[in-house]
Amino acid sequence: MTINKIKKQNIKTIIFDFDGTIADTLPYTFEKIIEISKKYKIKNNQIIEKIKTISPKELFKEFKISWFKIPLIIWEIKKTQKQLYFDLDKIKIFPGIKELLKNLKQRNIKIFIYSSNIKKNIDYFLKKEKIEECFDKIYVGKNLLGKDKDLFYILKKENLKKEEVFYVADEIRDVLACKRAKIKMVGVLWGLAGKEGFKKFTPDFLIKKPQQLLKLLI
Repeated sequence: MTINKIKKQNIKTIIFDFDGTIADTLPYTFEKIIEISKKYKIKNNQIIEKIKTISPKELFKEFKISWFKIPLIIWEIKKTQKQLYFDLDKIKIFPGIKELLKNLKQRNIKIFIYSSNIKKNIDYFLKKEKIEECFDKIYVGKNLLGKDKDLFYILKKENLKKEEVFYVADEIRDVLACKRAKIKMVGVLWGLAGKEGFKKFTPDFLIKKPQQLLKLLI
């Protein structure tokens, strides 16, 4: 759903994803996905496009990834996240994010990060971009394939009302997690899923530019 003719929302807290939403880690991620797929002899033709447009469960089925390989692949992903720390100076922030964060702070909206990346990477990047003061708290996920559990935890921990929260993110698994957690999701079209990925798995709202998020707020 685009932002056109949408009733503005009474939002008091916004939770941001990190990769593909704030930080443009996508080129690095794609490179590592190809490396992992080759290592585990996964047919990697079109794997990047499939990751953008289908759910993790469908992905495993599509590429015939056996369940015993999944823990190994998750371990590989965690390893690449540790390696990312040494490349963070090359990673750029998406245009318009800094201005958006400043505008949200002026509105006294609480801003969190919830990501499946590691906290060391997020902390370094925020300091590099001089936006660490914009965030009230950073949460790192324990469940790569079940982000709804972490979202439930954040709601409870911070005593948040679901109807007053937005989760801003870029992946299909984020849509699925928000539906389970019953949180409104704002899908960003500059990230992983893009327009094609969000056709099948539709967030509550879609934005093309960061500043458009403000149009959804009272």
